[in-house]
Amino acid sequence: MTNFADLDALMDAGMDAIEDLPPVGVPPTGAYNLLVTASREVGRESGNEFIKFAYEVTAVLEVKNPDEAKEAAVGMKFTEIFSPFKKDGTPNEWGMKFMKQAIKPFADHFGSSSFGEALGQIDKVEVMATLTRVTDKKDPDRISARFSSITIL
Repeated sequence: MTNFADLDALMDAGMDAIEDLPPVGVPPTGAYNLLVTASREVGRESGNEFIKFAYEVTAVLEVKNPDEAKEAAVGMKFTEIFSPFKKDGTPNEWGMKFMKQAIKPFADHFGSSSFGEALGQIDKVEVMATLTRVTDKKDPDRISARFSSITIL
């Protein structure tokens, strides 16, 4: 990152002096190396707790549809949220099952005996993953990733 002493110095700089924003969004269906970090979070407005998986593409290995290849890039970032409890505080069975599915490869790899232990170990873990980009049927602007395989590297 380039440092500027003041706004005048920034205004005198060329457009290439500052890096572009990294691409954001779920990459197209294919295979990728990803850097994964998981955390326990609390919603700002709701106060409800959830589990957040943050992914960053470190290598594009294969894009299933060649027409979408330009949509895949190293540096892409996307997240996945798991809500084990509903807004009213009651258990969200599906949310728990999807959370288990996401954490299980890491728990198996690290030999973790609990969700919390496994979650604490998912910090900038490099994986090779095959994913499918899925559009939500109720909200076409909402796109998520469905993982079919995750291998910890």
